Amino acid sequence: MQQKINEILSNILEIEVREDSYLTMENCPQWTSLTHIDIVMSIEEEFGIAFDERTLFKLTSQQMIIEKVAELLNA
Repeated sequence: MQQKINEILSNILEIEVREDSYLTMENCPQWTSLTHIDIVMSIEEEFGIAFDERTLFKLTSQQMIIEKVAELLNA
């Protein structure tokens, strides 16, 4: 799951993303509000999940995305 999320981030942000990248919207200039929408939609489609509106605004880091996807998949 984490590898797939990193691939999605890599493809959308057009940068190399590894487990130890610690990406956030703050430290990645390519991660804009528009690319954020692409990231969220791609992850929802890939994993067959849906984030609620409150959660969308909290998914501002690679780690938060991984944690929330894991939580939804295990629910």
